[in-house]
Amino acid sequence: MAITPKTAEAAAKTVGDAAEAFIDVAALQKDMAALKKDVANLLGHLQDETVNGARSAAQRLEKQAEQIYRSVSNEGHKQAEALSHRIENQPLTAVLVAAGIGYISGRLLSR
Repeated sequence: MAITPKTAEAAAKTVGDAAEAFIDVAALQKDMAALKKDVANLLGHLQDETVNGARSAAQRLEKQAEQIYRSVSNEGHKQAEALSHRIENQPLTAVLVAAGIGYISGRLLSR
């Protein structure tokens, strides 16, 4: 087969297209590597933010739980103090109530 100007031109175009495709593939590989690095960095930041958010929420819940515990504890102490004063002020009533509770409990538990 003889090389004609037309076939030489076609061959040059094919070589040029192949070189261009090779350059495009290299650029795509470079872009994919950069994209992979960016996605990895983004995932790392998202993970850090998620951990920090969870840690912050846990700290808020801990503080709320401590406040609720203190509130319930203080209310329990107030009620115990009020009951103690009521027993001191009305000892006969307290003894009769305790006896009644004991009698009813005894009857229920003996069945």
